[in-house]
Order: sequence, then C-alpha cells, then structure tokens
Amino acid sequence: MSLAGYGKIIRPMNAGVSGITAGIAYFIASGTQPLFAALLFFIVLVICGAGNVLNDVFDKEIDKVNRPDRPIPSGAVTPRGAVVWAGFLFGVGIIAACFTNFWCLGIALVNTTLLVIYAAKFKGIPLLGNLSVAYLSGSIFLFGGFLVGPESFLVMLPLFAITFFGTLARELLKDAEDIEGDRIGGARTLPMRIGVRGTAVLAVIFVLCAVLFSFVPFLTWGIVYLVLIGVVDAFIILVTIRALGFTRPDELSASNCTAYLKYGMFAALFVFLLMEISAVFL
Repeated sequence: MSLAGYGKIIRPMNAGVSGITAGIAYFIASGTQPLFAALLFFIVLVICGAGNVLNDVFDKEIDKVNRPDRPIPSGAVTPRGAVVWAGFLFGVGIIAACFTNFWCLGIALVNTTLLVIYAAKFKGIPLLGNLSVAYLSGSIFLFGGFLVGPESFLVMLPLFAITFFGTLARELLKDAEDIEGDRIGGARTLPMRIGVRGTAVLAVIFVLCAVLFSFVPFLTWGIVYLVLIGVVDAFIILVTIRALGFTRPDELSASNCTAYLKYGMFAALFVFLLMEISAVFL
C-alpha cells in the first residue's frame, strides 16, 4: 500500500482534463467568475476520480490480465482501501456541489449514482456501459454550462453531442482491444459479439455523427472555428477509419488508434477553448 497508489488510482490526468472541461464549459456559457470555474474543476476532478477508483475495484480481476500495473493488481492499493477512498471522494464532491446551484447539484447526484451503477452493473452489459461513459463525458459540458443557468442548454447541446459520440466510438474500440482480458474476467462487451471489425464500423459511424455536430458551433464562432475543427475532424476520421483494417484485438491495440482518437478529442477541446478566448479578448 502506498500514498502514490491512491493518487494514481484516481487517474489524475483523466480526471483533471474532465475538470478543465467543466471550467471551459462555464466560460463558453458566458460565465465570468474564475472562482466558480475553479469550483467546477474541483467537483468534477474528485467525482470522476472516485468513479475511476470504483472501476478499478470492480475490474481488479480483469486488470490482472489487461493492466497488471494498475494500483490494485500491483498491490499498491487494497480493494477495501480503494472503496473507502472512492466513498470519501464522492462525499467531498457532493458537498462541494452544494455550493453551486440546483441544476449542477442535480447533475452531480445523477452522475455519482450512475458512476456507481456503471461500475457495479452497467459495465458488464454490452453497449449500455459504453453509452453510460459517453453520457458522463458529455454531461461535463452541461454541468459547466448550467452553473450559468439552464438557458445555456442550447449552447452546450452541440458540445455534449460531439463529446458523446466521440467518446462512444473510443470506448467501443477500447473494448475491442481488451476482448481477451474481458473474456477471462467474465465481462460481456459488444466487441466480443460482433468482433473487432464490426466494432470499428460502429466507431466510424459514431465519429461521423460527432463530426456532423462539430459544425454547429460555426454559427457562433464563425469561419476560423470551422477551419480549425475541420483539421481536427479530418484527423479523427482518418484514425478511426484505420481501425477498419484490423480483425484481432492485438492488431488494434498495437495501432494506437484509441490513443490517437483521444488526442483528437483533446485537440477539439483546445479548439473550443481557443475560440472562447478569442471571443473574450478580440
């Protein structure tokens, strides 16, 4: 057991990016208070971190095969310690959300409940688990925007949709990479039923949906946004189409398609941030 293990198990990079996304969403929705953005960052960081911890608890057998370096299978964190740590983080996140508003608190409670149910049940149900993760990722934009007020919903909806479909595509491809470990761990995933290539076909369809929604903010941000997001879209499409050429999980994993898709989604987030900064200062 180690303190470093308790830090690693929350996946700080993943949770931190989610927190930053909430802050960006707040400013896109015309929020003006940096302290509110910082509060959103903290809430999302600890709640996402708690969800990551809980996932590792329920995935400990699968991770022995797929990710033996994770804190629980490596022995850095005990399963019981991880459960206590997740409960503490969830509690801190909900308490912090009480200092936002009714809408944000509601999303925090719903998402906390879904994170628990996902880790315990939904993750093992084909497609339903992927849909849950996609919603949770997209809802960060709603969470950040709703601190300004419910009127921000229409502004946040395209960003929610972009993130939802992009995340759904990536989650399916990640499951395709992990078929062997999931089978040993007793999980049931969609790629286990339709194969790597069938999963890649679905991923391409969902990425194209994300790309279509990525054009909507053009109405607000103009031609510069369209050019920048067009470059990102082209990269994401090419990366996902590449996955169509593989039939085995190890081939897909070696291609780093899911990593490149993640980088593409980060790039899209950077474009959103850049356009919002431009709108404020130019």
